[in-house]
Amino acid sequence: MTAHMTTAFVAKEMSDRGYRVIEGAVVPVTGGTADSRRVRPGDLFAAFQGEHTDGNLYVADALANGAVAAICQAPPGLVAPGKTVVVAPSTTIAAGQLAHAWRRECSPRVAGITGTVGKTTAKDLTAAALSSRFSTHCSEGNLNSREGLPLALMSLRRDHEVSVLEMGMDSPGEIVELCEIAEPEAGVVLNIGLTHVSKLGSIEAIAAEKLSLARWLPPSGTAVLNVDDPLIAAAAAGLRSRTITFGASASATLRRGEIEDLGLHGSRFPVSFAGDRATVRLRIPGVHVVPGALAALGVCIALGMSLKDSAASVESAETGGRVRVLLSDRGAIILDDRYNSSPASLAGALRLLGRLDGRRIAFIGRMAELGDYEEAEHRRAGAIAAETCDILVAVGEQCRSTVQEAKSAGLSDARWFAGKDEAAAAVRALLRPGDQVLVKASRGEAFETILPVLEGRE
Repeated sequence: MTAHMTTAFVAKEMSDRGYRVIEGAVVPVTGGTADSRRVRPGDLFAAFQGEHTDGNLYVADALANGAVAAICQAPPGLVAPGKTVVVAPSTTIAAGQLAHAWRRECSPRVAGITGTVGKTTAKDLTAAALSSRFSTHCSEGNLNSREGLPLALMSLRRDHEVSVLEMGMDSPGEIVELCEIAEPEAGVVLNIGLTHVSKLGSIEAIAAEKLSLARWLPPSGTAVLNVDDPLIAAAAAGLRSRTITFGASASATLRRGEIEDLGLHGSRFPVSFAGDRATVRLRIPGVHVVPGALAALGVCIALGMSLKDSAASVESAETGGRVRVLLSDRGAIILDDRYNSSPASLAGALRLLGRLDGRRIAFIGRMAELGDYEEAEHRRAGAIAAETCDILVAVGEQCRSTVQEAKSAGLSDARWFAGKDEAAAAVRALLRPGDQVLVKASRGEAFETILPVLEGRE
């Protein structure tokens, strides 16, 4: 029996639920995607309908590009020979049902990770650490939504003992939906922040949604909670599952001591749990990623590893993290942290910049989905920039207030630009050997397009 899902499994599970299935050749399904342009041979293509595109228009392209199966709302006009196609009223529901069935078939121990910032780093650290003991599956990238998580489970194999899954949300009830699909045994809640407040209305509503992961866990499960966050600490008592609380707080069961900041080389800190002690050397720069490492330790302990072995596994974990260190042709060091931005992650990145030697330049764009907090949080970023950098370059209308606040707080060189290309050219003109340049913005700002300018590759 193959370790992978097969198209025969897809056909049976979907037909048993009453969906129309066009059966093709029996071949392995090795992954899932919703982008017909990024199909890899062996993928299942899920034709989701989004705000700006309809995946049903690209089913034929996906199958032609190597997908072995598809879930869609209407079959393509001509199905390529040998391909399996499931026709369902809702691709999202059908994909979730298939993923849940496959998770049950493989029966791994599942760890779910949620939080406002740091989920992907925590997920990657956790999976890397667990892989020292278990055959470990990990969701790719940020496949963490009601559409993305089912696709992540398509790459699960029968020989995987553990699956580590990121769980995101932008609407009420989404975390519970993901729990019903993945059935986690361990659940991490990293932090509660303002991202998505424009959709959920308040920080309390965000907290309730994130904490629904911990509340969903069965009595035999383990909630791994950051009690340095007061909203999480308030909910730690009264859960039906076991809890491992982490942080610097005296109430934490997995407690860290003082962090030694090693700059771009990472950090070092002592930890204790149930009378045992260890020291962790984290290789990812920035003390703001330490909670993700503590979460990884907590999951390792929850799944039966000792503190000593857990610490050694986290220390040796190879993970790309989110911050890439690049070198400009002009001798400047570029900290590429432009994957996403939120108040907490931007503050952490600015404070990392502030601890580095050399002239410090922050090149930032807007933070998205802050709702009524948008003005205040962009101003707060300006105040932090004034404390941590020598030059601030900010892009976009929302960042006008960032520059204004930075100047008010005493930063003499704070510049605002309407567009990122003009801003990138200005930063490029500034660069000299030894400069440290932080690049950070929300994902939708597409700051990856300006990196070649800063590096001198165009």
